[in-house]
Amino acid sequence: MGDTFRRISPREIGREFSRASKSYRRWAIPQRRAVEKLLSAFGGYLFNKEILDVGAGVGLLTERLLELTPSVSACDISFKSLKENPAPRKVLCNAERLPFKSGSFDWSVSSFALHWCDWKRALPEMERVSREGLLLALPVKGSLEGIGFPFPPPEGVLELLKPNLHWVGDLEIPFRGRDFLLFFKRTGTGKNPNKLLSAFEILKNPERVSFYGFKVLFAVKFLK
Repeated sequence: MGDTFRRISPREIGREFSRASKSYRRWAIPQRRAVEKLLSAFGGYLFNKEILDVGAGVGLLTERLLELTPSVSACDISFKSLKENPAPRKVLCNAERLPFKSGSFDWSVSSFALHWCDWKRALPEMERVSREGLLLALPVKGSLEGIGFPFPPPEGVLELLKPNLHWVGDLEIPFRGRDFLLFFKRTGTGKNPNKLLSAFEILKNPERVSFYGFKVLFAVKFLK
């Protein structure tokens, strides 16, 4: 994402997620499924490791990581979301400028977060602070087809990340009509710098959203 995405400031994004910090867990069904898929595939690498959860939010991923290791740090741009997060160590920060020394963690992981920032800066930062590897679940282009959100192109992410293993899977949003619109409000994900459809247009002509779900890139990169 380039300058177009910068119409939404990190502070504004953080405020939206903070407003949704109490409702996020109930409504974030595809986000929770992404965590399950990511850890069922790659969680075995994380046992008893020092882990950084990047864009951790309220902790859907964090709580599962804590089942694998007690050493989990969570970082996010939303203060209120971090207050809900169960990590023993929490840091308010931007994923594009992680405030940690190089090699501070064994692994850095991120699920459903980097499409809200400049992923071209965030991915190298995750690699910089990691000793052993990175895990990623990232919504990419093809998600929510029709609404205009600038999801990252999968080929661009793969070129930069150069993962050892990856795949792209579909995760449906199980809501339609007004509940589909509420999904974005209750998860703090309603901001769209390239909005093509209004709420009225989606309700009147739901077929204009050609895919009610996310195309998610799941990837692992080993650093040693």
